[in-house]
Amino acid sequence: MDSAQPSEPTPPFGESDWSALLERELEAPVRVRFSRARHQVVRVQRQRGTYHVSLARFFAAAPPAIRHALATWMRSGRRARKACATLDAWIDESVRALAHEKPASVRLEPRGAHHDLAALAQGVIEHHFAHDEVRAWPPVGWGRKSGSRSRRSVRLGSFDPVNRVVRMHPALDSADVPTWFVRYVLFHELLHSVLDRPERSKGRRVIHGREFVARERAYPDFERALAWEREHVLGLIRAARAGRPFALPQRAAKRAAPHAQAPRASERAVQGLLF
Repeated sequence: MDSAQPSEPTPPFGESDWSALLERELEAPVRVRFSRARHQVVRVQRQRGTYHVSLARFFAAAPPAIRHALATWMRSGRRARKACATLDAWIDESVRALAHEKPASVRLEPRGAHHDLAALAQGVIEHHFAHDEVRAWPPVGWGRKSGSRSRRSVRLGSFDPVNRVVRMHPALDSADVPTWFVRYVLFHELLHSVLDRPERSKGRRVIHGREFVARERAYPDFERALAWEREHVLGLIRAARAGRPFALPQRAAKRAAPHAQAPRASERAVQGLLF
């Protein structure tokens, strides 16, 4: 019996190949350039009738089905559900394959002026992830202290699935932000690292899938954390835009003054157990 022959690898599909293909499919001028992006792996802009497309370098290895899916998505957008699902799945696999390569050096500082993220994360892992089999937990650290442009939202934490790191917004490094709230945000991002592969529903990627939602709602401080965030979201957004730590309004700060003071020795001991 003849043994099956291994399939031939897909020949590289370069920038000029992509440009020619997309021009045929879209019947418009297209300029494709490869980038080293690991997050926004596809960018499309149209200027004066010409499509300017930036693709991550791994698109050079895209098989014909993915080439067709990208062209269909550019032509029809989210209406092309099958093409979107095909493209999303392939991008997910390709991005995660990059994680096996040596990532760019990521320098993180976990110790802040008021909250030590490394100590907090260790406590969260021990208390809430004891039964999860994780090869290596992602390092945690504070993000850059730069002003945000958003007037309507603020991202308090993020998990990078390629470099496998957790970053926390420096606006949270404040005496006015409760330690239990910082722990909750850490739990949320570490849960992302455990449930790294997003679920899918009707061809769409679902980051906060059913298992994620169930485990997050079971977190002891879930309701309290959401209530605190709703109460202070505008202040958090203002702090993020200004590039400074969050601060309570003056009247609230006066009411909270006893809690903002340095903890007594007995309080530090209890706090240490929680960490």
